[in-house]
Amino acid sequence: MVWSSDGGLIGTGSEDSTVRLWDAMTGVSLATLLGHTKEVRSVAFTGDGQYVVSGSADATIHKWDVDAARRQTSESVADPVAVLASTRLEDGWLVGPSGELILWVPAEYRAYLEVPPSVLTINKSHVIVRAGAGGLHAGSNWKLCWRD
Repeated sequence: MVWSSDGGLIGTGSEDSTVRLWDAMTGVSLATLLGHTKEVRSVAFTGDGQYVVSGSADATIHKWDVDAARRQTSESVADPVAVLASTRLEDGWLVGPSGELILWVPAEYRAYLEVPPSVLTINKSHVIVRAGAGGLHAGSNWKLCWRD
């Protein structure tokens, strides 16, 4: 458990592999961050309070955008790239902003996903799969994923 530097938020890590953000004054849960596959052993806020960093027994470290995490449940978008950028991982499924199931991810690949509001994942492997405008190319832009 950790307090933000301004005292307004509490961050917690749990055995259920989640990181949660709480309102420190009311105790209301503001966001549940999904991305780890094993228990979360440490959490810390950056000095400016913009990010929370978590470390897990799955040998990954995630850096989460606090503002994006708080907005995530309230946003709904129609653009396919934006929909994928607003997904979350639940019980092995990438779930869209309206709760729709998008893609089943086998257990052995879940640690390689970087789903928002995670903005950085450090993993013992060097392969990370990202969804978002900078990491996903769709429609007529799919050819941009090719690198010479």
